[in-house]
Amino acid sequence: MSVTFRQVERDEEVEALAHMAHHIWNEYWPALIGQAQTDYMVEKFQSLNAFRADIADNGYEYFFIMDRENATPRELDQAVHGADIHDEGRPAPAGAPDAVESDRDGELAHDAEDFAHEAAKPRIIGYTGGHAEADTNRFFISKIYLLKEHRGRELAGSVVHFYERIARERGLDALYLTVNKQNKMAIRAYEKHGFKTIDAVETDIGEGFIMDDYVMEKKLK
Repeated sequence: MSVTFRQVERDEEVEALAHMAHHIWNEYWPALIGQAQTDYMVEKFQSLNAFRADIADNGYEYFFIMDRENATPRELDQAVHGADIHDEGRPAPAGAPDAVESDRDGELAHDAEDFAHEAAKPRIIGYTGGHAEADTNRFFISKIYLLKEHRGRELAGSVVHFYERIARERGLDALYLTVNKQNKMAIRAYEKHGFKTIDAVETDIGEGFIMDDYVMEKKLK
């Protein structure tokens, strides 16, 4: 699966970003940190107001992670060879009038056109964001989140390479991020793509909640 990245710029896109963040966080994080801390962190770091402040005041850049999946072989065959993808290829009744057959041909052509159009649309499957730090000359990757059905598909490498390109173009020395110590899947993915653990930190984020993270870094020079 290939992915592309589209920067979040318009306010309606920021609203869509916040909606996706709420969905992903409530699906994934309660099992690791509990519902109360999930709710608190979504409001503090992943809400519409938080995203707006990040972009306007803190130099953050956010991107939708997009994919354009290929159609299945069956769907492509149906679109190309004229089987109606809405009736699973059932033939018209024997002896159907020519006018009916003609209408059916037109419907098949329309179905194929619609299918090709839908198959070509990039879909939002996650989001990511971060910002350059002038004092450390590194790029901080704040967030990489994917919808459940797209995890475990080796997409972390594409995101890392995307940020590597940004960082190199800006003359930065490294990428770094923080990751929850219990998020084993993410830790393995980052290690696979060249990140090394350089620190362990506990951060008091208020209301009695603690972020218990590793700091991981990938040097570019």
